[in-house]
Amino acid sequence: MKSNTIAPVAIKSRVKKGSVPVYVPFLFLIPAIILLTIFRYIPAFSAVYHSFTDWNGTSASNWIGLEQYNNLFSDSVFLRSMQNIVVYTITRTLLTTAMAIIGAELVYNLRSTQMRSVWRVVFTIPLVIPTTVVFLIWRRVYSGDIGLLNDTLRLFGLDGLTRAWLGNPDTALWALIFVGFPLISTFGFLVILAGLENLPQEVNSAALLDGCSRFHRVFAIDLPAMRGPLAFVAILSINAGLQEFAPMFIMTGGGGPVNATQSPGLYLYQQAITYGKYGYASAIGTILMLVTLAFSIFILAARYRRAIDVEV
Repeated sequence: MKSNTIAPVAIKSRVKKGSVPVYVPFLFLIPAIILLTIFRYIPAFSAVYHSFTDWNGTSASNWIGLEQYNNLFSDSVFLRSMQNIVVYTITRTLLTTAMAIIGAELVYNLRSTQMRSVWRVVFTIPLVIPTTVVFLIWRRVYSGDIGLLNDTLRLFGLDGLTRAWLGNPDTALWALIFVGFPLISTFGFLVILAGLENLPQEVNSAALLDGCSRFHRVFAIDLPAMRGPLAFVAILSINAGLQEFAPMFIMTGGGGPVNATQSPGLYLYQQAITYGKYGYASAIGTILMLVTLAFSIFILAARYRRAIDVEV
């Protein structure tokens, strides 16, 4: 009996004395590091290297220096794709983030916790719908002959506004931007709502007692205190937008009409898979990576500028 009671105490004492080496927890990170190295870092460095070659994906690559980049910045299709994706990303990020804030604020101000849970589920359901299905549905919505949008305009006597939304160079890109209207990002909504629910309730109560309206509280208290979650949502939205590929590929058949919806991600795919220009495609990917990095750094710098919620 004596030995049975002493054993657990001895084990605890050995653990407290540091008998377990400090490096042991880090051993559990090794599988993740290996997978990241193989599937993330090596392909990224390989793409940067091959952007300076004329690699076609199969034969040996030849070093040609900056020739791919010289060709890239004189390529009108690539320049148009960069212009399209910047407009697409910035506009869609602003709209989805604003709508996520509105949705999160409306749910946050509900008095019933049960209704909060119901609406949280309602906004989460779109996550289980495949994005390909969403794009196919919206392609039918924008259809020129039997599209839901044109039928709705005709119903209200606005026949003059009907058009082939995806077939018109002036409207095709904007049609893609408004896919998923009212544009409430599920991920952004959940992150912002979680941030609001973690705010100190004493501050909100004091603001209401001082006569601060709920609308004014959003700009005076909620948004300044939510700089971290908002920056997180914005960075992920911009990264996803700059790399967008699926809506252009599915809805407009490859960046049409007249490259009005061409994106760097789609152009990269076309150059690599269709034409076998893997070196040229690697140069596109490298430029896209640098642009994404620049946007992320800009947002982080804006987030920490005059920040009151962190020590810098």
